[in-house]
Amino acid sequence: MIIFLLLIAFPLTIQGMITYYDFSSSLERRTADYTVQIADQVNRNLDRTLMELQRLSLMPLYDQQVLAILRQYSRPELRQQRPTLEEMEKMSLFISGAAYNRPEVKGIQFITGSGYIFSNVDPNLISFYIDPQKESWYPRVKEADGAFVVIPTHAPSYYFTARQSYFSVARLIREPNTNNVLGIMKIDLKLDVFIQILANLKFEDQGSFMVVNGSNELFFEENKNSFADSGELVRSGRFPNETRSDTIDIKGKKVLAVVDYSAYSGLKVISLIPIETLLKETIRLRNFTMGLAAVCLITGGLLAIYFSYRITRPLLKLKQKMFRVEQGHFNESVPVLSYDEIGQLGKGFNRMVEEINRLVNEVYVIGLREKEAELAALQSQINPHFIYNTLESINMMAVRGRNAEASEMVTALGKLLRYTVDKYDRYVLLEEELNATASYVKILQVRYGERLEVIFDIEEGLQRAMVPKLVFQPLVENAIYHGIGDREAGGTVWISAVRFEDDLLLSVRDNGRGLSEQELERIRQSLAAPAYPSSERGDRPRHGLALRNISQRIVLMYGPTYELHIDGSLGEGTAVTLTIPVSMEENHVQAVDC
Repeated sequence: MIIFLLLIAFPLTIQGMITYYDFSSSLERRTADYTVQIADQVNRNLDRTLMELQRLSLMPLYDQQVLAILRQYSRPELRQQRPTLEEMEKMSLFISGAAYNRPEVKGIQFITGSGYIFSNVDPNLISFYIDPQKESWYPRVKEADGAFVVIPTHAPSYYFTARQSYFSVARLIREPNTNNVLGIMKIDLKLDVFIQILANLKFEDQGSFMVVNGSNELFFEENKNSFADSGELVRSGRFPNETRSDTIDIKGKKVLAVVDYSAYSGLKVISLIPIETLLKETIRLRNFTMGLAAVCLITGGLLAIYFSYRITRPLLKLKQKMFRVEQGHFNESVPVLSYDEIGQLGKGFNRMVEEINRLVNEVYVIGLREKEAELAALQSQINPHFIYNTLESINMMAVRGRNAEASEMVTALGKLLRYTVDKYDRYVLLEEELNATASYVKILQVRYGERLEVIFDIEEGLQRAMVPKLVFQPLVENAIYHGIGDREAGGTVWISAVRFEDDLLLSVRDNGRGLSEQELERIRQSLAAPAYPSSERGDRPRHGLALRNISQRIVLMYGPTYELHIDGSLGEGTAVTLTIPVSMEENHVQAVDC
């Protein structure tokens, strides 16, 4: 740092930079003071012009005939109704009087709520109707809500002539008594108004002059130097809403920037004067000093780049590797080429990434195995008492000689057990799940006889949809044992599957004894609670455990946005509905392959 400072400061000091700086600063201050006065005078003239226009925009509020005409056409539905000749003459006289002896005014427009335009412009040059809401300037007028607003330079769409740019002032006209909006008064001003104001003022030949508003939108520009791109400058936000003068850098050139801000209109007058035009008398001394400074700066810059590159290059590589690790790539490492602090940092980074990679893989594998084990355990649950009762029923049938019925029960039980204990699958076809459920129902119907009726209601085209394995059997079991149970009249169980947009609704409903509000609330709390340890499961109702297990499976397989919903009332039965995403067989296979 000492070497760089000496290379830059010492040559500039011996060349008499202080003298040059004092002289140029004094010249800049005098020019800045003069330019500030000019900019202030321009802003005062603009304020006077805008004040007159503001008073002019208030005149319609004091003319009852004008208000009556605007009120007559204030509704949008009257778009096709044209004013009468008497109304047009009245508005024309009013507008012409307002525009009299104002050469800077291009046109005064009254835009009614129906879109009709009253104007002092030649009817052959202006449209009779517009939709103000489609105009770019309308949001400003609406946001002002009746206040006076100055609109930046734009090309109004209602003029038929070649699109010329004007800046405008406008306000919403409101009914004095009711405050209802009657229309818009818009005054379009020629850019000549700025030229007239600047006619008697002298600016630097190589300078630039701009008028912008508080949002840095351009109103007027007189650019005598190509170094300044007005659009880029005003959008850069380099000119605050305050009166000030400062030296700024624009495209490598020093420029004296004078800003005069009007609190009344919100307009800023900006004057830009290149410093080099102010320092013509000292250009030779400046060139020599700046040339020497440039050599020193380039030399110091090259040295700084050389040494900085040697320091920052390994840091940049380390930064890139850290970004890769942030994205989840834990196999990254940085080459260690030195034994300094940066090399030690690289070694520590490599050790950290290796440890993170090991821990992430370990936690991920353990979590994945736990999740798979939990899914397998939830899926494989089936009531062993059902198997014992079924075998006992088969035995009784065989003893009594009902061999055909015993054969059907054995076949149904075999299909059910094969489906249950066959290879582990998370997803099966809805058709397969329904066949297994039908086998289960056939076994129970032998026991319950005509007291049990099961109805399948499956929407056409859903047989090849993929669903979780063993979701219907526990629900049907709950419906029969806890819904219909030992009722002498028996009951009916409806099994349905319907599609609703991108969701598949699987439902099991019965007309059994139903559930009380307390039982429903207890079961819903059980569904929302975490899984119970195996030691507690024996104390909980069978149907509550089955429903909770199915709910957990749905969350594990599809996420928390899908759920199990239970509803019912005493004496009216119970309905359990599962909501899962629709996934057909071919789409499911493609997703797995990916």
